[in-house]
Amino acid sequence: MTLNRFKTTILAGAAGLALLAACGPGDTETGQETVDPVKLETPPAGQLPETVQPTAYTLNLVTDPAKDSFTGTVEIGLRLNKPHARIWLHSLDQTIERAFARLEDGTEIAGTFEGGLADGGVSKIDFEEPVPAGNATLVIEYSAPYNTGLAGLYKATQKGRPYLATQMEPIDARRMMPSFDEPRFKTPWTLTVTAPQGNQVIANAPLTGTSQLDNGMVKHSFAPTRAIQSYLVALAVGPYDMREGTAIPANTLRATPIPFRGFAPAGKGDQLKTAMDATDEMVTSQESYFNYPYPYAKLDIIAVPDFAYGAMENAGAIIYRESALLINERTPLDRRRGVLTTHAHELAHQWFGNLVTPAWWNDIWLNEAFATWMSYKTMDEIYPDQGYDRAAQRAGISAMSEDSLRNARQVRNPIESNADINDAFDSITYRKGGHILSMFESYLGKEGFREGIRLHMKRYEDDAADVDDFMQSVADGSGDQAVVESFRSFIFQPGIPYLEVETECEAPDAGLVRITQHRYAPLGSEIDADGASWQVPLSIRISGASGDVTERQMLTGKTTEIPLDGQCADWVMPNATGGYWRFSLSDENWAALTDNFEALSSGQQLAFIDSIAAAFRAGDAPAGAVLDALEASATAEWDVASQSITTAAGYFHALPDEEKDLMSQWAQETYGPVYDALKAREGDLSQGEQLLLTKLYSGLLDIGEMPDERQALADRAAAFVGVEGEPAPSAVDADTIRPAIKYGAKLGGRDFYEAALDYARNNDNQYERRVILQTLVANAGEGEMADLMKEMQGSDWQGQETWSVMQSALDNEANQDTAWEIYKTSFDNVIARTPEIRKPQTAGAVGAFCTAEKVAEAKDFFVSKGDLIPGYERSLAQAEERGNLCAAFREEKTGELVETLGERE
Repeated sequence: MTLNRFKTTILAGAAGLALLAACGPGDTETGQETVDPVKLETPPAGQLPETVQPTAYTLNLVTDPAKDSFTGTVEIGLRLNKPHARIWLHSLDQTIERAFARLEDGTEIAGTFEGGLADGGVSKIDFEEPVPAGNATLVIEYSAPYNTGLAGLYKATQKGRPYLATQMEPIDARRMMPSFDEPRFKTPWTLTVTAPQGNQVIANAPLTGTSQLDNGMVKHSFAPTRAIQSYLVALAVGPYDMREGTAIPANTLRATPIPFRGFAPAGKGDQLKTAMDATDEMVTSQESYFNYPYPYAKLDIIAVPDFAYGAMENAGAIIYRESALLINERTPLDRRRGVLTTHAHELAHQWFGNLVTPAWWNDIWLNEAFATWMSYKTMDEIYPDQGYDRAAQRAGISAMSEDSLRNARQVRNPIESNADINDAFDSITYRKGGHILSMFESYLGKEGFREGIRLHMKRYEDDAADVDDFMQSVADGSGDQAVVESFRSFIFQPGIPYLEVETECEAPDAGLVRITQHRYAPLGSEIDADGASWQVPLSIRISGASGDVTERQMLTGKTTEIPLDGQCADWVMPNATGGYWRFSLSDENWAALTDNFEALSSGQQLAFIDSIAAAFRAGDAPAGAVLDALEASATAEWDVASQSITTAAGYFHALPDEEKDLMSQWAQETYGPVYDALKAREGDLSQGEQLLLTKLYSGLLDIGEMPDERQALADRAAAFVGVEGEPAPSAVDADTIRPAIKYGAKLGGRDFYEAALDYARNNDNQYERRVILQTLVANAGEGEMADLMKEMQGSDWQGQETWSVMQSALDNEANQDTAWEIYKTSFDNVIARTPEIRKPQTAGAVGAFCTAEKVAEAKDFFVSKGDLIPGYERSLAQAEERGNLCAAFREEKTGELVETLGERE
């Protein structure tokens, strides 16, 4: 293990303070007799004091999934830089039976525990006499309930069987054991877990032995872990199926194989096969990229019955939501891709996040953005030619909706409260962050960027690092120090660079491109468009009589001029490498770019469609130019054409009902021929083409002219759920289950509703079950929707399912008023069953409304419920803004869109 730079700095500073305090007359050689013991009176609201350093944990738990609580003893090795009469730590929802400090000579100093002294379970232990400076062991005996909100050590039930699992990130390790629950503290952990015979028990480190006890319990002892932070401690207990994988073979970086296993809820073990088969290649690919062997002693992947996130990268014991890991014959293609991408993401964390850890939560984006970017890189290497090379760009474009808000947050989010920590787990962190990393890899070159990452791994292995450390590693590894300021401009402020690009041609050989940067602001926004600037690593493609060239330079000022040597521009593509920015052009330049659409790469086409649609929403492009671009993109690569019809669907739903026929006709004429051509080759499609076929089918059912197809699909959906007779799963292809349930609900009435609800209730396919419930409530008639909202509050349904159905009900446009009334009257009951991580997100429901009056009413309601959803403020502010921007777009642009469509009849 390398010298821990972060910890050493803290200890050196603390030791220096202690030395100064000990230099008065009459001090002894150690100086400890005259040093006042530390007894901080005010509970720390943020980070714990730096004067106490945990060095190791030994945790002994007694668990039984059939019960409601567990007991534990935790022994925490400490290093104190001066005597302490009081120690601050974290403990939440625990009953402390006994606490004391054990000194190196065996002396015990009794302590008195008091909890709940500040937000997040900040607690204190006061000692009968000061614990002296140096090394000691804090021993705490306690009991605690299993959490019911999918946090800490929590309990979930499937088919009557109870299971235990953990979710510690960000600050829920303190629910399972008293601890110093911060990412900067990395120590070895040694677990002993006692559980009833017949249960699997999985933790971070390898099992070293078991002992059969007289009471039918089995004690499981685990090896010490490598140094990890508290939020990576993992435990799963229950009747999990286990599949022994083939050990990941040794290689030139790693002399020993990696033991490998998979776990799933009872009866589902075989569904681990696809992810397990891909693991060897993923790990090997990532070891090669980092030039660093897999860091931990074994690898377990664990699908649990209920989980608040997609997955959690616990060191050596990764836990997944069941639907994020298991694959069977009913798993759609896009979900299969998602499962493998999530798996690659969590594996990447074993290096970036686990081996090297952020010092504090303001840099959690480094973990998630990097793992997002790395997952696409891994997938592209293993599955080339399947569009993963553009995945970071697609993800970044999807984050731009949130980043277009005045209330968008910056990538590196300041942490002023615990709520700010949870704020950081959103599309800005994952998708924008990953897109920015991809942009700088392109700017620096793949090899230079990779050398920076490898350098970072070696500098900070088993340590904590912050954003400045990361940027310096990238600069040093790539040899480009100038990249730091550009990087900072993208992560230390919110928003999207919006490049206004103009072309001039004073003479045939004297062209000019002028670029002026603003912050992107859609119509109705209160954003100050000139209130921010970036150092943009520009890559602009310019085509003229003398040829096609790509100019690269760093934009550092408000306006930049690029003289053209010997030519004028026939057309310009201001985002040639898929960077994180948007652009606007003159009407003539939009038209020229559309005319040359096929000359653009697929990544350039994605950027073009996003930019012209964004310019339309900002009032900087006419509706005709947008429709022209969408028509040009309808026959492009699968992801470009998918983005095209998705954009068109957004316009369709913004139109008044009486004006939608024009859009339906246009959509059918634009996308129908592409769909027909793919359908004719259905048995011989590439993966991307299959994804596009599914997208076009669903999209044309929604916005096109396909009444017969809707009815036929509704009929198949009725057979699928068993409206008459037994359910027939083969009646609906797994890729089209969502539109099938949608049109079954819209056209099938009460009979379909009851059959679909019964099918969902008896379905143990987690993904399919949730799709059915969410789609049903968003599309059912008023009576059925109301009944489902009430039904979901019963005990048959998991709390997360209830929450997602209630949120989805507000998307039922035809019955939104009724949904909102039921939502309000049910709120207290629903929120009591909602997972902790979802509570602050609940206020996002305001964004379902698209009139200023409804938005204001919904805002007032959530403010009145603020005590039940702590940390809701940003979610509410963003949702309020989103609703008001929706209203502004409808008012400002739908008329123009209808008029333009009318001209094209």
